[in-house]
Amino acid sequence: MLKPAKPTATTSPLAQPFVFAKRLVNSSVMAGLFLLSSQSLVHAQAVPPPADAATDTAQDTEQATIQQDNDAAFVAWLAEFRAAALERGIRAETLDRVLPTISQERQVVQADRNQAEFVNTYANYLQRVNTSRIEAGKQLMQTHGDMIRQVSAEYGVQHRFVVSIMGLESNYGAFPITQPLFSVIATLAYDGRRGEMFRNELFAALEIVDRGLATPEMMKSSWAGALGIIQFTPSSFLRLAVDHDKDGKIDLWSMGPDVIASVANYLRSHGWQQDQTWGRVVSLPPGGEQSLQAPQEAGLTPDAACQSFTTTGAWRSLTDWQELGVRRANGSVLPTRDLQAALIIGDEGDDKGYLVYRNFCSIMRYNPAFRYALSVGLLADALDDIRD
Repeated sequence: MLKPAKPTATTSPLAQPFVFAKRLVNSSVMAGLFLLSSQSLVHAQAVPPPADAATDTAQDTEQATIQQDNDAAFVAWLAEFRAAALERGIRAETLDRVLPTISQERQVVQADRNQAEFVNTYANYLQRVNTSRIEAGKQLMQTHGDMIRQVSAEYGVQHRFVVSIMGLESNYGAFPITQPLFSVIATLAYDGRRGEMFRNELFAALEIVDRGLATPEMMKSSWAGALGIIQFTPSSFLRLAVDHDKDGKIDLWSMGPDVIASVANYLRSHGWQQDQTWGRVVSLPPGGEQSLQAPQEAGLTPDAACQSFTTTGAWRSLTDWQELGVRRANGSVLPTRDLQAALIIGDEGDDKGYLVYRNFCSIMRYNPAFRYALSVGLLADALDDIRD
């Protein structure tokens, strides 16, 4: 387990938050006064600028003032957060080590509002299940297959789903995870759209460092503030990540048993059924896009893990879906197993649907978007010819 950094004799500015905020504001004001004084000396010897140049200068000054006000408000917000973190038991040494490194990362706010899982068509999003990703997954199994199969089996999860999640989250660890986690989460918490959620994630991230599970330098993330190859949120890290190799730390940043066990444990904790698959692609009868849609209450009572996902619509037996004209993608009859399934309709006009089983809901707990969960299932099928 990593040891926390020793406190130094130098006091962090955020250890005296209001003094720190006041200094920031005062320094901004003094810089502004110096700038204005310098401009006055120049303008006294120069011809007055054209009207459009004067307008640009006024707009620049207004933007600079807005930015200064925002920066000061962010510093004040961090000072308030520091006090709350101390009350939750985070050590002052940890806070003094982390908080001064935080800055606003405004680009992540725009990214948060344009998640591909929600703004893409099914056809476009599902292109993520492509030849390159499939071949990379098969190569991973050639290199680490024995370990992946063994660890996944210990948690009662088919290994292909664990591998598929890694493929969708970070291209099996090949995608660079380089964002500064604490700045990303603090920015999203301060933004306010999902402020309370990210505020709690910031507390969790600090706890990871405070407990010596990772150093601040290790805590690199995606723009969404998720950690490592499998993109766990900090709160999921604390609840469900596994030190499978018993070396005293949880390593989600390099391919190994901790990574595999953590994904499998996540799915198992949400009721994964090892004797079932996720679902399947199906063809619809003429007019099925409209006629087959129904609210959840019109069908069978789904598994508890699925009840909160009401937009899946009605759950019916495979026999009932067969009678309603739904068929496998190749036109053959549906399986005869006694399983409940919900029908997810693809893009309008493509006459394509997906019958999903209760394991689909476990994947949705990882990322609550239909397109994402379908991608995991489809990639898992491509990585293994065995169908459950």
